Amino acid sequence: MPLISIIIPVRNRKEITRNILAQIFNQISLENCESNVSVVVVNDGSTDGTKEMIMEQFGNVHLIEGDGSLWWTGAIIKGMEYGVNQLNADYLVWLNDDISLADNFLVNLISICSNQNYQKTIVGGLVKDLTYLDWIVYSGSKKRQPISNINMFASSEELEVDVLCGNIVVIPRGVVNKIGYPDGVRLPHHGGDYEYIMRAKRNGFRVILSSKLYANTDFQISDVLRYMPYWIQWYLQPSFSQRYQIMKGLFSLKANQNVWVLVNLHSSNIKDKTTPIWKYIFCYFNKAYRLLLIDFLPKKYLESRFQQYLEQQNFPSEITAKIKQKKSMNN
Repeated sequence: MPLISIIIPVRNRKEITRNILAQIFNQISLENCESNVSVVVVNDGSTDGTKEMIMEQFGNVHLIEGDGSLWWTGAIIKGMEYGVNQLNADYLVWLNDDISLADNFLVNLISICSNQNYQKTIVGGLVKDLTYLDWIVYSGSKKRQPISNINMFASSEELEVDVLCGNIVVIPRGVVNKIGYPDGVRLPHHGGDYEYIMRAKRNGFRVILSSKLYANTDFQISDVLRYMPYWIQWYLQPSFSQRYQIMKGLFSLKANQNVWVLVNLHSSNIKDKTTPIWKYIFCYFNKAYRLLLIDFLPKKYLESRFQQYLEQQNFPSEITAKIKQKKSMNN
């Protein structure tokens, strides 16, 4: 059996972290694979007792401490370096803490990592909604279209994709040997997963989604709204205070559509090693101008674009209805 290192970045979510660790170690115990599957937690300066909880309850965890400045990409890099240099892992697994693993998650993970056919393949898993089990809320996309419904796997357990969300990703050691680690400088938080997967694909590695590897999460309507393109958020939320938060988000690492993401994932910049600051400033003013312009565009045009987006996302009908209800309340 290959050596597998599961890497979990955490910060100030003690109970959520406890839950994911309990799930993992329960499955490790059932499969009797303690010597082959290791768990690396990168705790980025938590102040809620996460470190103490892990040390007291999960002694087998390889715990790496950060100072609060790592963000997602920096924490993932630390975990990957530890998995490679200290644990000699054959496979590195990115795993978010806020999910509920399928009962056969570890069995299928080991099966994938033991299959010679995946030595040059990055495998992404699915995160489905707890309420609407056919709805995939985190996965990947192909030609900018999200893989958002389990029915897309009706004819095959696997789908080739262009990018993967970092919630569940299985990375062979050979990927790290060839392309190194994610870019924590240009993409310290959001976008670090996308850039790394695209870089791996450019270097000849196959990228797929597997329906065998999945988990669930409680996805809320607020989550749906915050992942919408900023122009739609602007259109749906006409109050000054809400629009001000959207503008602030352009220069916030916590926001999923900030200038670091917009600039460094753009096709003209994706291969760059460094990014001059003027590009971020130009991006901010360009995006702000486009947002302000929305109020002057024909309503019929905006409605058409909005409807097109909803159809592309393939939301459950109940979710679509809630989004439209929120729109009607705000307009």
